[in-house]
Amino acid sequence: MTSPLVPFRAVVALLALTAAVSGAACDRPAPPRTVRSAPDSVEAQFRNLANAVEYVGDSSCVGCHAAAAASFAQHSMAKSFHPWAADGRVEQAMVEALRNAPSGYAYKVVDSAGALWQVETRPGDAAAPTHELRRRIDYVIGSGRLARTYLTEENGRLFQLPLTWYANHGWDFSPGYEINNARFSRVIPDRCIACHASYPTPAAHLEGKYPVVRPGIGCERCHGPGALHVATRRSSGRDSTALAAIPRAYDATIVNPARLPLDRRMDVCEQCHVHTSVAVLREQRTAFDFTPARQLEAQYAYFKNGGDIDLVSHADRLKQSACFRAAVQSEKPLECATCHNPHAAPPTRATRNQPCLSCHTGSALTARFTTASVKRTHAPAADCVGCHMPVVKERTVPHGTFSDHWIRVPGRDTPSATSVAGPIDPYFARDRTGPEGALYTAMGKVVFASLANDGKVFDEAATELAPLLAGDDAHPQAHFLLGVAHQMRGRQKEAAEALEKAVRLGDDRPDVLRALAQARLRLGDHSAARTLYERALAMQPALAWMRAEYADVLQWDGELADATREYAAALAEQPSLPAASFNLGLALLAQQQVATASTALLKAVALEPAYATALDALLQVEGSDTRVRQLTRVPSPLPMVRSAARGPAAFGIRAGTSATVQFTNTPPNGFVLVFAPDGTLLLAVPTNSGGTVEWDARGGDGRVLGPGLYRAEVQARGMTAPLPSAWFGFLRK
Repeated sequence: MTSPLVPFRAVVALLALTAAVSGAACDRPAPPRTVRSAPDSVEAQFRNLANAVEYVGDSSCVGCHAAAAASFAQHSMAKSFHPWAADGRVEQAMVEALRNAPSGYAYKVVDSAGALWQVETRPGDAAAPTHELRRRIDYVIGSGRLARTYLTEENGRLFQLPLTWYANHGWDFSPGYEINNARFSRVIPDRCIACHASYPTPAAHLEGKYPVVRPGIGCERCHGPGALHVATRRSSGRDSTALAAIPRAYDATIVNPARLPLDRRMDVCEQCHVHTSVAVLREQRTAFDFTPARQLEAQYAYFKNGGDIDLVSHADRLKQSACFRAAVQSEKPLECATCHNPHAAPPTRATRNQPCLSCHTGSALTARFTTASVKRTHAPAADCVGCHMPVVKERTVPHGTFSDHWIRVPGRDTPSATSVAGPIDPYFARDRTGPEGALYTAMGKVVFASLANDGKVFDEAATELAPLLAGDDAHPQAHFLLGVAHQMRGRQKEAAEALEKAVRLGDDRPDVLRALAQARLRLGDHSAARTLYERALAMQPALAWMRAEYADVLQWDGELADATREYAAALAEQPSLPAASFNLGLALLAQQQVATASTALLKAVALEPAYATALDALLQVEGSDTRVRQLTRVPSPLPMVRSAARGPAAFGIRAGTSATVQFTNTPPNGFVLVFAPDGTLLLAVPTNSGGTVEWDARGGDGRVLGPGLYRAEVQARGMTAPLPSAWFGFLRK
């Protein structure tokens, strides 16, 4: 056997497809926004879409638009993001902890000093009987009509918490956590904040950290930046009463969605109400660039799963309705705002049918039907929405339902699956038939492959992207994703070439530089890798996980004092990085600083109890970069910390007798996969006939692995999760 049974693990950091550069605070200048292409004829009508116009916040709107602001405040959008406060609490007390079976962790919510905390324990784990981590609930995402999920703040950076409050159920795991428990480490991406809060001021190149973030969706989400409009109105010298008395006229200082073509009005809503499995930003776009009047398809390329009957957009479902098609050319077409007017109180169950009755009058329905039972169900007081827009299960949100916006006759009309043969299906027509359609579809496949951990799709995407980008100088992000695909296929030379092309074309974001540094590192060029890391960190010093990787390289190169300094800086920025704490401990051990090393290692195990197994498998490696002369076990500096009893037949790691690492109790015809802490697959060691397997400590590139923390996992056909695994640590001498 020559290849692992599973494809390469995705490195999430390589797929940070956005750079946080835009947004503005009310009281200070904003960082420059991305310079966009010339506006089209629709955009050109509105002067506030110029790059220099800033956002001002809802407080600047209320003086003249008090009634509209009061109505909007009742809508869920106005409550989509806000600090948690005891006086706004809707959550009930939690009676029993919820256990996450795949990871073994359990979670509960506790009250303490007027705040709510989510607490993690590990019940039944003899190695961590006292394990407890707790994180305070600092922010709420969601109005609570369907659910409220929670964020905690660490040094200004926002992380999602494992438990969500569902209105129809109570406490349960946040979406995705039952399958992949991210614990307290799931960073909130810009895409989430862009749709749940009103244009925050982001930290450059650092998702999840926002020096200024306003609560909820505000006026400027649908009307665009307001500074020009406010300044123009205030310069007139009239008070709000006088301004309100002015007859309505065309005002080019602010976007009025009512003056937009229908498709652009729908885009205003769809900017946050499209939920595809893959979203790729167009070249030179960021998550905060979209403004009303612009085309959404010029901002994102969306892709849903191929062959799915996928409810990805309420607006898309509405467009499939006979009601929409019949009215699309009329003076008042059917659209989102027909039923969801943000400037009026939200409809009640009694009033939500009024838009239907404006066309389907009671007398017309009575005349149309002849059967008495059908006449009764179509009486003026009947619930049109409940029948013709049935409630369906929300596939991505546990315990969630919504009204399907495909208006249809129940039992007669049925949805059809997409006919696309590939793994993803473009949402916009331009990505099916346009001149860049094949390019963006291949880019979408790289993202899909990373999310789905699908090596076959990585191969497919790279095969498609490479010829499309031959001689291309206009798509640096596409070159970046080609580099990612090659990197995840283990083709570091091709990865480096594609990533270098991306940088030459101007995509020198820290994520791109980091990916190139990783490729250079695996090609043995430590000097180039270090320079790239230093360049990335100069752009954003708060990239703690990236700084910890830089420290790993320094430790590998034997510069232990510098590595120690960089680990400490990374942990000062983000104290919750367990691998950085562990590797700091290894660097301190190598400097004979046992007491301080013990403190760092103890903190690492407190954050990640599974690391206790590495304390039993600390291995000191002596030799060159390509050959181990001697390999010995280092006694644990924390003898009081014990890993769980594994039994004589359990998978284990130890020093061999001939300068090798031994993996014990392996199954036949399988592999021992060795991963970096971030999940990057480094090599696969065949188990052949099983039992004790010898490994020469070299990675897939033929070089001895550097000092640091690693995880080994056993895989063989027929084995089911949880798969046997253990951590180990290398020290270099």
